[in-house]
Amino acid sequence: MRKIAAALLVSLMATLPATAQNSAVSGQSPAAPAAKQARVEGFRNARFGMTEAQLREAIGKDFKLSGDDIQKVEDPTERTSALIVKVKDLLPDSGPAVVAYLLGYKSKRLFRVNVIWGQEIGSPVKPEQIVGTANSLRNYLLAQGYQQTGLILNQPLDSDNILVFQGTDTQGRLTELILGILKRPPAKPDAQPEVSGASLRLSYVEKPGEPDIYRVPGGF
Repeated sequence: MRKIAAALLVSLMATLPATAQNSAVSGQSPAAPAAKQARVEGFRNARFGMTEAQLREAIGKDFKLSGDDIQKVEDPTERTSALIVKVKDLLPDSGPAVVAYLLGYKSKRLFRVNVIWGQEIGSPVKPEQIVGTANSLRNYLLAQGYQQTGLILNQPLDSDNILVFQGTDTQGRLTELILGILKRPPAKPDAQPEVSGASLRLSYVEKPGEPDIYRVPGGF
């Protein structure tokens, strides 16, 4: 399984800009363009701190969706809620995507956005297309001027997942891109598992160290 992750990592590195490749190999973060600073404020017209009504309006502006096209779901564990929409052709050749706008337990306002492609949402898009989307997004994010400190590129998390990009802006708000690999059992006992699909998750997080979720109070 490690060979599979390694092969995908090579594929990711193949389109990494030369300066970023050297930094990734050496363990150093590439320098961000001096004239540009990333600002993680949400996703398109959806901004952190928006109420549900404001989010629905933003979704309408971005994707021309409303009513039953916007699904609301509740998380009984974290006691948050989410507005979920399915979007076609968010990026070229990436297949459909699901965008989830998470509203906090206490604030009832937007604190995180997840954009998901591939197998995780039942999309039949080929793994190489998902890897291509990961490459494109990583290169785009690299050019946005994220802080050099803590910038991570193409780091295997385990045999099934690669942290393609992780960066923060000057206020500590996080952008994270994770590639997930799905496998099916090998046809023969000594063979390697075969890649059956891939998923990609892009997350924008307002306060990564203090998520607005329910926690059992101390001293319970």
